[in-house]
Amino acid sequence: MLPNRRLAYSDAMGAAELWAESYQGEVLGESLFGRLAECQTDPEHRRQLEVLTTLERATKELAEPMLRSRGIDPGDTPSTLTMAKELADALSDTPWQEFLGSIGPVTDQFLAKYRELVELAADDEERAIAEAYVAHELALAAFARRGLGAEDGDPLELILQLPHVTAALDH
Repeated sequence: MLPNRRLAYSDAMGAAELWAESYQGEVLGESLFGRLAECQTDPEHRRQLEVLTTLERATKELAEPMLRSRGIDPGDTPSTLTMAKELADALSDTPWQEFLGSIGPVTDQFLAKYRELVELAADDEERAIAEAYVAHELALAAFARRGLGAEDGDPLELILQLPHVTAALDH
């Protein structure tokens, strides 16, 4: 009898491929939120989308030096940017509450990937980056829950407490 264990992303792909997929998730998020912010007419929603754009960019940038130093191909950014544009076009007329409701299922998927990256970390540097990716995704999930009124607190609070986001906003 085989031991009871969950199927991990690493069972289907190696750490390098998972890093590339995760990195491209941040590329997608940065472009998607940025495009949605450009189209947003509500000033508060635009501001929130601009913060989400910074969150995704700052998180993406955390991994870039590690990916370069380890020779990990970050993936097909032009294809991801095309996908982000198409997704932004499809979401541009979506009511705000519906948009917020769509975030939870996506963050659940990425949390599983990012937690796997923590488990696969080759060293402390890689683990710290993977843990920052997890923290970023947890903050994004809380943003959606708080925006929907399912959790108390300012939607952006946890995002704005992330050190890499604070540093990005200070520049």
